[in-house]
Amino acid sequence: MRLLDTLVRPFERYADALSVRTHGVVAAVSFCTFVGVIALGFVPVTRRIETSGYSTADLQAATTRAEVDAILQAFEPVMRSVMLLSVLDYLFIIAGFLLFFSLHSIALQTLAGHDRLVLLPKVGMGLTVLSRLLDSLENFWVILIYTNPDEYATLLIGLMNASESLKWMVVGVEYPTLAVSVAVALLVRFTSLFDSRSNSPR
Repeated sequence: MRLLDTLVRPFERYADALSVRTHGVVAAVSFCTFVGVIALGFVPVTRRIETSGYSTADLQAATTRAEVDAILQAFEPVMRSVMLLSVLDYLFIIAGFLLFFSLHSIALQTLAGHDRLVLLPKVGMGLTVLSRLLDSLENFWVILIYTNPDEYATLLIGLMNASESLKWMVVGVEYPTLAVSVAVALLVRFTSLFDSRSNSPR
């Protein structure tokens, strides 16, 4: 239990460092950035990359050196777009991290005093850290591969595949946890408001 408290203490400090309103502003800005990177960045850049006959998703899914080499060769005319997509991916990771952490922070402050319920946003924050770390690693292995197409270590392909698989496993739990955390926080908030109105003198 002490180990768990030690691990989640930084999450609690982050949540308490800002007010609910400030966390809301951070979440709003992060959400706009999150959506903007997808709509204005990922979509057009990915379309340019796909003119090569492949996408970066194909590269991340490749499991053999022959597959990776064929994709890298096809990427040569659009390599600038591939590089730009890697930069956008890190911006996407940062925006997603701030968005999820801010929403969980609001839930954490709302559920303060509810010993068991408050674990939801804490677990969610841990999942967010893990998923963003795996996403960053996956992107890093991809960068190491395409920036050295002739001499990259074959080990990088396995690391890229493992990071991607683990990332999607964590994301599959991360998003539902966020949804449940926010829903429970809203329910507790509305319940407390209803109770305070019911108990107020008329």
